Amino acid sequence: MTYEEIVDKVKKEFGSADVSKYDGHLALQINITGEGSGAFYAEINEGQLFIEPFDYKDNDAVLTASGEDIVSILSGKLGAIEAFEAGKITVDGDISKALSIQPIIEENKKPKTVTKRKSTSKTAAKSEVKEEPVKPLAAKASKTTKTKTTKSTVKSDSKTAAKTVKASSKTTKTTKSAAKKG
Repeated sequence: MTYEEIVDKVKKEFGSADVSKYDGHLALQINITGEGSGAFYAEINEGQLFIEPFDYKDNDAVLTASGEDIVSILSGKLGAIEAFEAGKITVDGDISKALSIQPIIEENKKPKTVTKRKSTSKTAAKSEVKEEPVKPLAAKASKTTKTKTTKSTVKSDSKTAAKTVKASSKTTKTTKSAAKKG
């Protein structure tokens, strides 16, 4: 592979990784040895991932490996720790910072799941909601205030009302006559 092919393959395999939850800043310079030798960098800054074909002088760590091994590590086909233990990659600088990229690689290699959303089209909404015909407000109010009354209820209510009226008028007459006497 050429240098350009290696950088393009890393961008393709790792460039879409979700780094939005990465806390902090990470700058890795990656030196390719052997066929396609050269340097490029991977940087995580403010939740964004950048992979560019330049060296990065103010880096946290420098990773050195063959182009194939770099592609395999960043695509998740080869674990970074296994590659380090096998001598396929060397790390100069802050090794713990360099390894902090491993969870992102692991998450990136998982197959992406697509979730289907429920249809929110107007026709679907109409079929789910049954509309009640619009009635005048007065009609609704009278309908809701109607109660079942019987003849006996009406009679007893009117007798009670009549008694109340008679009693109050007697009280008024008594009060007037008492006022005349005094």
